[in-house]
Amino acid sequence: GFFIEEAEELFENINTILLEAEQNGELSEDDITRLFRDVHTLKGGSGSVELGLFASYVHYLENFMDSLRKGELEPTMAMIEFLIEEQDILTEIVHEEFDGSLEEDVFQQKLEKLLVRIEKFHSSEEVNAVEVVEEKSTQIIENNFNMEEYSVEFADMHSHLLGKVVNAGDDDFEDPEYIADVFRELHTLKGSSSFMGLLYFPKYLHDLETLLDQAREGDLKYTREFNEAIITTLKLSEEIAFEEFSEIFDVESFPPKLEAMTELFEDVVENCLKVEEDVGFEIFDTSPKEDVGFEIFDTSKSEEVVKPAFEIFDDPLPFPPAFEIFDAPKKKATPVVETPKEQSKPKKEKSTKKPVVSSSIRVGLDKIDFLMNRVGDLVITKSMLYKFLEDLSQTIEDPSIIDRLDRLDREIRELQEAVMSVRMIPMESVYAKLPKVIRDLAKKLEKKVNFVHLGDSVEIDKLMVEGLTDPLTHILRNSLDHGIEIPSVRLEKGKKETGTITISATQESGLIVISIEDDGAGINIEKVLEKALQNGVISEKEAGLMSEEDKAMLIFNAGLSTAEKVSDVSGRGVGMDVVMTNISALGGSINIKTLKDKGSKITILLPLTLAILDGLNVLVGDQQLIMPLNMIVESLQPSREMIKRIGDDQKEILMLRNEFIPIIRLHKFFNINAKYTDIDKGMLIVTKVSNIKTAIFVDDFLNQEQIVVKSLEKNYKKIDGISAATIRGDGNIGLILDIMNIIENEKATSWNS
Repeated sequence: GFFIEEAEELFENINTILLEAEQNGELSEDDITRLFRDVHTLKGGSGSVELGLFASYVHYLENFMDSLRKGELEPTMAMIEFLIEEQDILTEIVHEEFDGSLEEDVFQQKLEKLLVRIEKFHSSEEVNAVEVVEEKSTQIIENNFNMEEYSVEFADMHSHLLGKVVNAGDDDFEDPEYIADVFRELHTLKGSSSFMGLLYFPKYLHDLETLLDQAREGDLKYTREFNEAIITTLKLSEEIAFEEFSEIFDVESFPPKLEAMTELFEDVVENCLKVEEDVGFEIFDTSPKEDVGFEIFDTSKSEEVVKPAFEIFDDPLPFPPAFEIFDAPKKKATPVVETPKEQSKPKKEKSTKKPVVSSSIRVGLDKIDFLMNRVGDLVITKSMLYKFLEDLSQTIEDPSIIDRLDRLDREIRELQEAVMSVRMIPMESVYAKLPKVIRDLAKKLEKKVNFVHLGDSVEIDKLMVEGLTDPLTHILRNSLDHGIEIPSVRLEKGKKETGTITISATQESGLIVISIEDDGAGINIEKVLEKALQNGVISEKEAGLMSEEDKAMLIFNAGLSTAEKVSDVSGRGVGMDVVMTNISALGGSINIKTLKDKGSKITILLPLTLAILDGLNVLVGDQQLIMPLNMIVESLQPSREMIKRIGDDQKEILMLRNEFIPIIRLHKFFNINAKYTDIDKGMLIVTKVSNIKTAIFVDDFLNQEQIVVKSLEKNYKKIDGISAATIRGDGNIGLILDIMNIIENEKATSWNS
């Protein structure tokens, strides 16, 4: 599971680099190096979690990237397009192999197609695709991975490292570069042995690798005694490798060998510890550093290090069965970021691109939810205590009780905000998948478009991201399909042939504001209105009362597509109503501005989080209900003249500053005995949801407070008119009103402001 998440991040990273390269019209050396590292990390990680087929597929792409990196191939636009398309195939293969649905013959076809395309890039002549497929298929089946040749290469690597430490002198032990070289060569040797299917050799070297890493970081002193211990270990490991290769390895003899090696280094560590730092012998016992993939291609090796194993082949390797021998449980790979080869730099200097060690950890959302719920319960308990002491302070004349409680309130609020910030992630992660969607669709529609995203660092609740990705994709597809015109039409209108779609996010007064703007044709309001009347969504009378913005909002009704024809992109009229449903489910609202031939701007307003809500307590009869504050426009006690009755059913309407706003009586909706039935005696609260204004009639409104939202559907069942619940300070349950649902149930959606 963790590898799949890591792979998704790497795919996003690769896509970002490639899409930027496609836009710039070139793939720079830096881009190629970054792509090579990401592909290399993918291969290492997949091999270690036994995704053999995926690992073998990535292997060929890695070879291809290596050819680009070494300058054997000149990068072209065709190659960039090829790599972008390959990302989709890689995503498909990794998910299918992970869930066990990957069919080997289907995989084989994909692999053969890949080899054909790579072969075309390597060959300057036109290649007969059929012949290459046949040739490669035969090669894959017949030409086995040359393990014998690889073993010789492996033995050379081992003897090179042994020679290095045997010939080292006192000056070398003080040299950070020498220590780093020994670590890298040992790491490569260990990775190569895993790749060949050796099980005990890498286990034997693992603790030594951990200690060398400590020495490399300066936590251990590298002494002659340390060096001698490495020589002893390497000589013994040579025996283990030989026995494993010859299949005469005695498994029972391994634990004593491992124990002897541990004892040998215990003495060394005791003498090599830096006084101020307690590294201790727990290095051998606690969770060791995870293997960071098969570093056979490590770009940071010095020139004298033996040539990486796979470079002994000139052509791309045939399908390597070596991946199929991963039958021992492997550690999950962690992503590696290698520093470019620059021997002149001091050891401690890091690449400016990415830190080698990430300061973040991956935590399951369920753990954060649990933490959030506990903090929520703490808020509720504090409210109960507050209410109790408030009542008590009337009899005890000591104001310090409330002062201390205010301090507790502040600290709990800070804790609540801290936990909330853990749930927040940057909009960058929402944007990540969008450039690829735009690029693929623009290609299909033969349109030119420049996609701009702003506000990458604005943070949004993780729970909202899933609900937001789908609506944003729908809106962007719509902007590109209906909004942006084809290049020839744009030129006729005097516009640039390349259209622009801009998505931006900002945080304003407790809300996230996301806007999607295009410089296309704008929404054809007449056509939308005609379709709405035809479908019976609105009546002629209602149409006459609507503003231009209200008419544009009609596109969010089901079945209101203005597409000339139904295509595989859009036209069935089922996209934008889904957008409205999803945004409403997140407690948000939408509005539209559009100008003919200038473009459209869709703005989405969302609460910062779904876990905490600012609410207004309202009274209906003896019931206290909570209304979400972000939906309230204003509240008033109306006079008799402001209330009008229209239509056969004498529908009640509030006339406010030349606006006609339908009234919903909350006591009738929930069947509660209200204190007032005359509207001029009670209160009207004007709400606005998705551009629809409604006046909600209540007896009175009380205080405003921040409440912790608890799902009613999850803990009980879905109730009409109620979106969620909370626990009040007095221990009672408070119900939060679902304004959108109330309006829909009252069938008042056609009454627009």
